[in-house]
Amino acid sequence: MQLLLGFCLLFFLNFAEVKAASLDILVNQQKIALPYLLYKGKKQRGAVVIINGDESDEGSELVDNLSKELVKHGWSVALLNTSLQINTVPWIEQLPEALSSLRKKDNKRMIVVHYGSQLESSVSYFTKLQSKRVNGMIFISAFDYPENKNIVDLIKKIPFPLFDITGQFDYIPVLEQASIRQATIRNGKYRYRQLPGACHDYAYNKKILVANMNGWMKKLKTISPVQPPIILSRPTQNSLH
Repeated sequence: MQLLLGFCLLFFLNFAEVKAASLDILVNQQKIALPYLLYKGKKQRGAVVIINGDESDEGSELVDNLSKELVKHGWSVALLNTSLQINTVPWIEQLPEALSSLRKKDNKRMIVVHYGSQLESSVSYFTKLQSKRVNGMIFISAFDYPENKNIVDLIKKIPFPLFDITGQFDYIPVLEQASIRQATIRNGKYRYRQLPGACHDYAYNKKILVANMNGWMKKLKTISPVQPPIILSRPTQNSLH
């Protein structure tokens, strides 16, 4: 009986620490509400933006599951869907404002996760000088169709850590393109991991996927908020005498 009460208490505590909300952003003078899970507990680790590049029901199910599991580990999660153009605003234009909004919430870590296709758009954005600063990026079964031959050169320009994850039985384009990245990118910021037995939707491997993501993300260095400059007052005329 005590064990049952303990589980019930744990359930309600976890539920109390999570809030389903919307991340309200303004892009091109248009208001957009992104799906958002807010972690309200004391062990807040940071924020994650998940970009869903898979139009299938299985892909949407995976992304929803990742969001719910990551928030249990202390991450607030916002979702972007590449197949949805909200109010005629492309998803890649929503990304900077989503990151800005999450940064204003004093998240000490910011991570972008890209699942599925249209990888080049995400990577290309973060090679620009005016891109929003994040702590790291995770590729999950990420690829381009048709393949972008310049993607490796773009990835090499990204200044923050990258974690590249695929499934053992993933789509052929995913495995082929990931193999090229693994063989070509030789620096300490890039890490590759193939999950044994996993397919593109990670149907039976979601827990190990979340464990890998959370383990890597929580080790990323935090970003301290920028402190306002200290303004020294000039001495008055009276203080000189």
